[in-house]
Amino acid sequence: MLERIREGSQSFAAKAVLVLIILTFALAGVGSYVTGGADTTVAEVNGAEITQTEYDRAYENERSRLQEQFGDMFDAISSDPGYMKTVRANVMNQLIEQRLLIQYAQDHGMRISAAQVKQEIRDIPAFRTAGQFDNDVYLMALRNAGYTPESFANLMQNDLLRNQLLQALAGSEFALDSEILAILRLQEQTRSGGYLVARNADFIDQVELSEEEITQYYESNSQAFQAPERIKVEYVELSKADLMSDIEIADEEVRAFYDNRIDQYRTEEERRLSHILVEHGTENAEQKAQQALAELRDGADFADVAQTYSDDTFSAEVGGDLEWVERGMMDEDFDQAAFELENVGDVSDVVETSFGYHIIKLTDLRPGSVTPFEEVADEVRQQLVEQQLEDRYFQLQQQLAEVSFEQPDTLAPAAEAIGEQVRTTDLFARNRAPTPLSDDVILNNIFSENLIDERLNSDIIETSDDRSLVVRVLEHEPQHTRELAEVRDQIEQQLRTEKAQQMALEQAQQWQQQWAEGGSELDDQVVWFDSITMNTQEHPRGVVRNVFQMAPNAGDEPAMKAVELSNGDAVVIALTQVTPGNAELDEQADQIRQQLSNRQAQVILQAFIDTLKEDADITRKDI
Repeated sequence: MLERIREGSQSFAAKAVLVLIILTFALAGVGSYVTGGADTTVAEVNGAEITQTEYDRAYENERSRLQEQFGDMFDAISSDPGYMKTVRANVMNQLIEQRLLIQYAQDHGMRISAAQVKQEIRDIPAFRTAGQFDNDVYLMALRNAGYTPESFANLMQNDLLRNQLLQALAGSEFALDSEILAILRLQEQTRSGGYLVARNADFIDQVELSEEEITQYYESNSQAFQAPERIKVEYVELSKADLMSDIEIADEEVRAFYDNRIDQYRTEEERRLSHILVEHGTENAEQKAQQALAELRDGADFADVAQTYSDDTFSAEVGGDLEWVERGMMDEDFDQAAFELENVGDVSDVVETSFGYHIIKLTDLRPGSVTPFEEVADEVRQQLVEQQLEDRYFQLQQQLAEVSFEQPDTLAPAAEAIGEQVRTTDLFARNRAPTPLSDDVILNNIFSENLIDERLNSDIIETSDDRSLVVRVLEHEPQHTRELAEVRDQIEQQLRTEKAQQMALEQAQQWQQQWAEGGSELDDQVVWFDSITMNTQEHPRGVVRNVFQMAPNAGDEPAMKAVELSNGDAVVIALTQVTPGNAELDEQADQIRQQLSNRQAQVILQAFIDTLKEDADITRKDI
C-alpha cells in the first residue's frame, strides 16, 4: 500500500493512472452499467459516499494492473476466490484512504486551480494527436469510460490534491549526516571474542520420554497432525499439442492463402515528416506561419525555424520531427499535403488544418513493396496450421462440453466423442496433485464444494497451456486429525529434539558460569574469533547474529551470553572487544541517505493514514 502511495505522490504517476483507467474502461465497455440505473453506496467516510460506480472503476483498473503484471498466470490467480476477495478488500481500503486524504487536504486549505487541472488534462498523451491536444479524442475517451468532462475534471482535481498532500508529507523527510555515519560505521565495525557450542545431537540419547508426555503433546498440538484433504477424480483432457500432429497443409493451400490475402504482405509507403505548427489561437497565426515559410525559402534551417515558431513544443524540441507516418494517420488536409511532396527535402506551402497552420518537410521516404511468396511461405503455412488447429480444437471442445453436460454422471461418452480416454487418479492432496492436474485453475475447480458434493461432471476447465478438461470427483477424504499411532514416531523425535535442546542450553549456561569464574578447562574447546564483521561467513550465522546483538561490558570483563540456535544447538558467547568502524561520508552515503529517507517517509505516511482512519467515521458494505 505504501509503495503505491509513494508512486502516487509523483505527478507523472497520477497521469499514468488516469490514462490507464480511461483506456481500461474504453476497452472493457463498461459504460452500460456505469451510466445506467441508480448508483448505490458501498461505503461512507465521514459522511462522504463512495459509490458502486467508483468502486467498480477502481476494481476493474486493479484487475487490469494485475493482469498486466502476472500475464498468463493471471487466470490461475484470479480463479482463487480467496485471493480475489483480498483484492476487492484492498481496493475498498484504497478508496477509503484516498477519500480521507482528500478530506484532510480540503480541510487544511489545500486547493488545485481550474487552470492547473486543465493543463494536466491537456498534457495526458492519450488525448493528443500529432503532438497536440485533440478535444474529439478527449471527449470520446470520456464517453467510453462513462465520464462527463465535469466529472473527469473533478476526478483529476481530487487526484492532484491528494498528490499535493502526499508530496508535502513524503518530500519533507531527510536523514542527518550523523545517522548516515552511524550506519556506515556499524557496517564497518568488527568484534572479537569466542564461543562454545553444546550440540543437540550429543544429548539425544540421554532423553527419556513417558507415555504421558507423548499423549499430552499429541493432544496439545493436534493442529500439527492434520491430514490434508484428499480427492480422487476421473477426467478427460483435450490438448492442442496432441492435435498438432494431425494437421496437414497442402502446398496448394499455402499458395492460395497468400494470393487471396496479398494485401497482408504489402508494405505501405512510409514518410518521415517534420512540421512547424502555428495554432489557430495564436495571434496573427497565418501571418506568423507565412513568415516562418519565408525564412525557410531564404535558406534558414528547418529545425531552427521550428524551435522559433512552432506551437507544437514536443516536436519543436527535436526540429519538428514527427517520425514515420502512413496515409490516413494524420488530419486529412495535412495528409494530402504531406503525400504530395515528391522528393526528400521538399517543403510544403502553408497548409491549414483543424489544428492550425502547418509547414511540412519530407525528411525520409520508405517506398511500399510486396514481400515475395518464397520469403513468407513458412509463415503462411504455420498460420494455416494454427488456424486449422484452432478450429479443430474449438470443435472438439464444444463436443466435449455438450456430451459431458448431457450425461453428467459419466465421462465415457464424452471421451469417446472426442477420441480420448478417461483417466483416473489415486487419492491425492492439493499440494501433491498429478502433473496434468497441477494447474491452479484446475485444482480450484476440483476442490470446490459443488464438484465434491454433487459428484457430477464439471464445466469445461481451460488452462493457460492450451488444454481443456472435464473432471468428475469419485472419492473425497476431508481433512482430519491423524491417529496417535500414525504420528507417534514424529512426536517422539520432536520431543527428543526439544528436550535435547533444553539440556544443551543448560550445558551452555553451566559453561558460561565456569567461563565467567575463570575456569581454564574450557580453553581448548573454545572457538575464538578476531575482528569479524557482521557479514563474515567463517562462523555459524546464529553465532554472528548474536555477537552483534550483544552490548559490550564497560570494564575489562567480557560480555557473556548463552542462547539457543535455530538448528537445536546451544552456544555460550563471550564478547571481548568491539572496534568501531572508521567510515566517512562517501558515494555509498548518498544511497544510504536515500534509503533512510524513503524508509522514514514510509513510516510517516503509514502513521498519518492510520491516524486518519482512527479518527474517522467509516462504514462499509461487504463486496
